[in-house]
Amino acid sequence: MIQDIAPHRLDNAFAVKEAKPEHFFFTFHKGKALLQKENEEREMLPRLSQLPGSFETWKEKAVYAFSVDEEPMFLILENDFQQEIPDDMEYTDLRELYQSRLRWAALAGVTAGHLNHWYREHRYCGCCGSSMGFSDRERAMICPDCGNIQYPRISPVIMAAVTSGERLLVTRYAGRAYKGLALIAGFVEIGESLESALKREVMEEVGLKVKHLRYFGSQPWGFSDSIISGFFAEMDGSQEILLDRDELSEAVWLSREEIPPQKNDISITAAMIEAFRTGTVK
Repeated sequence: MIQDIAPHRLDNAFAVKEAKPEHFFFTFHKGKALLQKENEEREMLPRLSQLPGSFETWKEKAVYAFSVDEEPMFLILENDFQQEIPDDMEYTDLRELYQSRLRWAALAGVTAGHLNHWYREHRYCGCCGSSMGFSDRERAMICPDCGNIQYPRISPVIMAAVTSGERLLVTRYAGRAYKGLALIAGFVEIGESLESALKREVMEEVGLKVKHLRYFGSQPWGFSDSIISGFFAEMDGSQEILLDRDELSEAVWLSREEIPPQKNDISITAAMIEAFRTGTVK
């Protein structure tokens, strides 16, 4: 999955660090990351030394985000990057990092995007409207006038792999760019446990009852500012599917033999489908 970058390690402990020219940085525009253009030797992630103008100017704008191994990564917020981009760089969909040989870069990029989204939405205080400032003690935004504190938003999501004997219920989304196989998933609502949320989502999307929930694993998913918890669950009762066509275009039962091998090893969706297909999970 996206977080599996061994032998590398992402260190997300909060710290205040000074940017240096050789450090990697991220900046975003309309959800796309500024990366180096395609070439055989490209490093993909740009370094602060490659930006035009005075490094001291960029140094003041660079916010320490996290480190990969011993390599600090910085973030330049969208509103602080108001200029033409260098000729050897371009704004690119973060999913391009999946294809790179640098697996850690995909996790770093998505995590930086998560932080960028949070910073962008908390420039001003939601209580009094004043400009928010960075805390120097923890990863938080603080209002200097009313004291309001905001922490990064991490929304819980459940994912359900529903089984019926040797068959798995797979779906396809309605109205989304991704057209591959999917599983039932949704955000946890207020007052819900993960288990209650799963049962509700399955009933809402396909009209089925489930039982015997078994935890599979979890993954951070910065694209939606979320943490996804995956469960296997057994069908309980009728197999008749009542499809919510606002959410799904298709939902079908497939045997292990009918499920194609999953080429995407980034998502927990693919990991769960592949675990069922190969018999790792019964």
